[in-house]
Amino acid sequence: MYRLRVKPREEKNPRALRRKGFIPGVVYGHGVHRLIQVEQGELERLLSQITRSSRITLVLDGEEWETFIKEIQYHPLTDQVLHIDFYFPEKEREIEMEVPVLLRGDPRGRRLGGILRRLRTEVRIKGPPDRVPEKIELDVSDLGLGEVLRAKEILLEGARVLTPPETPIAMVKAPRREIVTVEAAPAEVEEAEAGEREEAQTQAQPQPQPEPEPEGKAEETETEE
Repeated sequence: MYRLRVKPREEKNPRALRRKGFIPGVVYGHGVHRLIQVEQGELERLLSQITRSSRITLVLDGEEWETFIKEIQYHPLTDQVLHIDFYFPEKEREIEMEVPVLLRGDPRGRRLGGILRRLRTEVRIKGPPDRVPEKIELDVSDLGLGEVLRAKEILLEGARVLTPPETPIAMVKAPRREIVTVEAAPAEVEEAEAGEREEAQTQAQPQPQPEPEPEGKAEETETEE
């Protein structure tokens, strides 16, 4: 569980508040709606440690709320946080959240030349606030070549997965087969080229014409008959 100390918002102008080193925000939900401000450095440290589904305890003037981050507004050029919303849910009421999926282990198929591909980084979970996990770790050690890990293999206690069961989470892709071209030896190439040149020269030479028969021979044949 993460804790973050906040203060009631003292400045109505958000830009003026940010110039003083604070980020404006709001906490709302079950029986609460308060405008707050949080020190920029503390907020940035918190954001570097948590996930989207992490539970955060806000502390304000002796009051505490177990919240989730609902929305963060960033500057389009500098990525500085401009505003943050915290949501305080009712404990007995189920909520839906996108929970990050982490892969661990060395797939069996990768050792055979395959490539592990992550196909989805989050899954949608529904359950009571205290049952929604901060993250889901999946062991991919048994994945072989061409095998796929799907959402239906995620088992949670007290919460359920809303992502369709057949949704692929990760797979081990088989390597591409390389086409090997066998090149002829230089001597064989020269011999083949020499044969082609010889054949071309033979076809280019003029063919001998048959000699004409003597005229007297034809007359002799007719006389004998």
